Amino acid sequence: MSNSVLLDTVALWGLTFVNSKYHKPVVELVKSKTTIVHSICFHELVYPAYRLESNTGRDLDAGLRLIGDVKNSYSNISRNYDVLFGISELVILPLTLSDLIEAYSLILKERDIFIEEREGYWPSIVDAIIASVWKRLQIVLITNDEKLIRYGEKNGLRFKIITPKKGV
Repeated sequence: MSNSVLLDTVALWGLTFVNSKYHKPVVELVKSKTTIVHSICFHELVYPAYRLESNTGRDLDAGLRLIGDVKNSYSNISRNYDVLFGISELVILPLTLSDLIEAYSLILKERDIFIEEREGYWPSIVDAIIASVWKRLQIVLITNDEKLIRYGEKNGLRFKIITPKKGV
């Protein structure tokens, strides 16, 4: 698995949206690699994209167009990842009950990392799922998420920070 990378949701965003400032940097990092994405990232990505495109939920038609576009993008990525991005193999990990149990355990153990304070206290469940998979796989994570970077530094895990291209 030395030629494998794990993507978080921001990295998947960069891969999915060609007009994203993260697109080129992520494509460079996945080229010729076995690229692993947890299915929870595909799910999580839709929320901010929908919020952005639908004018925070006020434009249903625009939101539904976005969902259709994302559906088509995911389908295209799953079939044509090698041609689109030069990825050698794309592995989609399914969400399991074990993933959730590991994530919840991690949230309880690493409260300072995986609990966010914003008008209350909120667990970062998706980040905890990614962190637990990352620790289990021991491969490079492509991210720019501060929580995941802190967790990686604390646990000696390897990561590459997505650096957006200037002027994009």
